[in-house]
Amino acid sequence: MANILLVVPDTDLRKSLEFALRAEGYEVTWSAGIGAAETPSAFACTVLDHDAIGADLAEGRAFCEAFWPVILLSNASVHPLASSAFASVLKPQLGPALINATRAATAAREGAT
Repeated sequence: MANILLVVPDTDLRKSLEFALRAEGYEVTWSAGIGAAETPSAFACTVLDHDAIGADLAEGRAFCEAFWPVILLSNASVHPLASSAFASVLKPQLGPALINATRAATAAREGAT
Protein backbone atom coordinates (compact mmCIF):
# COMPACT_ATOMS: atom_id res chain seq x y z
CA MET A 1 0.00 0.00 0.00
CA ALA A 2 1.01 3.63 -0.34
CA ASN A 3 3.51 5.34 1.95
CA ILE A 4 2.14 8.52 3.57
CA LEU A 5 4.32 11.26 5.03
CA LEU A 6 2.78 12.54 8.26
CA VAL A 7 4.18 15.91 9.41
CA VAL A 8 2.75 16.59 12.85
CA PRO A 9 4.63 18.10 15.83
CA ASP A 10 2.12 17.02 18.51
CA THR A 11 2.91 13.45 19.61
CA ASP A 12 -0.63 12.52 20.66
CA LEU A 13 -2.17 13.81 17.43
CA ARG A 14 0.54 12.10 15.38
CA LYS A 15 -0.03 8.76 17.09
CA SER A 16 -3.78 9.01 16.55
CA LEU A 17 -3.39 9.88 12.86
CA GLU A 18 -0.75 7.22 12.36
CA PHE A 19 -3.07 4.61 13.89
CA ALA A 20 -5.97 5.66 11.65
CA LEU A 21 -3.84 5.61 8.49
CA ARG A 22 -2.22 2.26 9.32
CA ALA A 23 -5.68 0.81 10.03
CA GLU A 24 -6.55 1.70 6.42
CA GLY A 25 -3.48 -0.18 5.21
CA TYR A 26 -1.14 2.75 4.59
CA GLU A 27 2.52 2.76 5.50
CA VAL A 28 3.37 5.87 7.52
CA THR A 29 6.59 7.84 7.82
CA TRP A 30 6.47 10.80 10.15
CA SER A 31 8.30 14.01 10.87
CA ALA A 32 7.75 16.68 13.53
CA GLY A 33 8.37 19.57 11.13
CA ILE A 34 8.75 20.48 7.48
CA GLY A 35 12.48 21.08 7.82
CA ALA A 36 13.14 17.45 8.71
CA ALA A 37 11.14 15.90 5.87
CA GLU A 38 12.29 13.11 3.59
CA THR A 39 12.48 12.95 -0.22
CA PRO A 40 9.11 13.93 -1.74
CA SER A 41 9.06 11.17 -4.37
CA ALA A 42 9.01 8.48 -1.67
CA PHE A 43 5.43 9.34 -0.65
CA ALA A 44 2.01 8.94 -2.24
CA CYS A 45 0.82 11.99 -0.31
CA THR A 46 1.61 14.13 2.70
CA VAL A 47 -0.58 14.93 5.70
CA LEU A 48 0.61 18.27 7.09
CA ASP A 49 -0.53 19.78 10.39
CA HIS A 50 -0.56 23.57 10.12
CA ASP A 51 1.32 23.69 13.45
CA ALA A 52 4.35 22.14 11.71
CA ILE A 53 4.66 25.09 9.34
CA GLY A 54 5.45 27.90 11.73
CA ALA A 55 5.22 31.54 10.70
CA ASP A 56 6.99 31.26 7.34
CA LEU A 57 4.12 30.84 4.88
CA ALA A 58 6.48 31.01 1.89
CA GLU A 59 8.35 27.99 3.24
CA GLY A 60 4.99 26.27 3.81
CA ARG A 61 3.94 26.95 0.20
CA ALA A 62 7.25 25.61 -1.10
CA PHE A 63 6.80 22.49 1.02
CA CYS A 64 3.26 21.96 -0.31
CA GLU A 65 4.53 22.27 -3.88
CA ALA A 66 7.45 19.88 -3.34
CA PHE A 67 5.42 17.28 -1.44
CA TRP A 68 2.21 17.49 -3.50
CA PRO A 69 -0.42 16.25 -2.93
CA VAL A 70 -0.66 17.69 0.58
CA ILE A 71 -3.59 17.35 2.94
CA LEU A 72 -3.51 20.34 5.27
CA LEU A 73 -4.85 19.85 8.80
CA SER A 74 -6.06 23.15 10.17
CA ASN A 75 -8.00 24.64 13.08
CA ALA A 76 -9.65 27.21 10.79
CA SER A 77 -11.96 26.59 7.85
CA VAL A 78 -9.90 29.06 5.81
CA HIS A 79 -6.12 28.76 6.23
CA PRO A 80 -3.57 30.88 4.30
CA LEU A 81 -2.03 27.71 2.84
CA ALA A 82 -5.32 26.08 1.81
CA SER A 83 -4.86 27.16 -1.81
CA SER A 84 -1.44 25.47 -1.89
CA ALA A 85 -2.76 22.17 -0.54
CA PHE A 86 -4.55 19.39 -2.41
CA ALA A 87 -7.20 19.31 0.33
CA SER A 88 -7.85 20.79 3.76
CA VAL A 89 -9.30 18.91 6.70
CA LEU A 90 -10.59 20.74 9.74
CA LYS A 91 -9.24 19.60 13.11
CA PRO A 92 -10.45 17.89 15.26
CA GLN A 93 -12.98 16.33 12.84
CA LEU A 94 -10.39 14.15 11.17
CA GLY A 95 -11.77 10.57 11.03
CA PRO A 96 -13.49 9.83 7.70
CA ALA A 97 -12.58 13.24 6.25
CA LEU A 98 -8.87 12.46 6.55
CA ILE A 99 -9.21 8.96 5.09
CA ASN A 100 -11.34 10.23 2.18
CA ALA A 101 -8.85 13.03 1.48
CA THR A 102 -5.95 10.55 1.65
CA ARG A 103 -7.64 8.23 -0.83
CA ALA A 104 -8.29 11.13 -3.22
CA ALA A 105 -4.74 12.47 -2.86
CA THR A 106 -3.08 9.10 -3.47
CA ALA A 107 -5.31 8.56 -6.51
CA ALA A 108 -4.35 12.01 -7.81
CA ARG A 109 -0.68 11.25 -7.32
CA GLU A 110 -1.04 7.93 -9.18
CA GLY A 111 -2.82 9.74 -12.00
CA ALA A 112 -0.09 12.37 -12.23
CA THR A 113 2.76 9.86 -12.62
